[in-house]
Formats: sequence, C-alpha cells, structure tokens
Amino acid sequence: MTTEIEEKKPHPGGPLITVTVFAPRSPEPKTFQFRRNDTVGEAARQVADAFGYQAGNPSLATDDQVVLDRDKTLAGAQVRDGDQLHLVDVGGGV
Repeated sequence: MTTEIEEKKPHPGGPLITVTVFAPRSPEPKTFQFRRNDTVGEAARQVADAFGYQAGNPSLATDDQVVLDRDKTLAGAQVRDGDQLHLVDVGGGV
C-alpha cells in the first residue's frame, strides 16, 4: 500500500506559519497554524477559544512580554514560523 503526499499548494491568504502558544490557566501549550495575513486579534481569538476562554479582549505577547498590536497582521507584527507566544488579555471593552 502506498500513500501519496499531496504537493504543497499556496494557501489562500498567504503561506501558513506555525506557532506555539502558552495560556495562563493551561499547563501545556498548544500549536496553531495561521495565515501570515491574519490579524493578531483574529489569531488571538482563535487561540482563546481553543483554550476555553470566552470573555475578555485577547491578544498575543512575545516571550519578552511585548504585547502585539491586535490590528496588525501576524507578518506585520514580526511573528515568525516557530515562534512561541503567550495568550494575554488586553482589557478594554465598551
């Protein structure tokens, strides 16, 4: 029996990047794939949902505790394939 490996094709919205994200209430990090042109806010919401966080205004931060601008794309925020990020709540609201 043989398995064919599908040739990598460009993903709509740009190439994918893989990041590992740590969350405050979870002992284990999770790995995520995002498009480089996803915004930090969009990615942070997906991460928050995956970790079971429903409320708040999630964002992502670097290992150096620099909170990324939610309105920038991941590429614009200098997020690179293989980066380790942290889920944070930036507050705010109505």
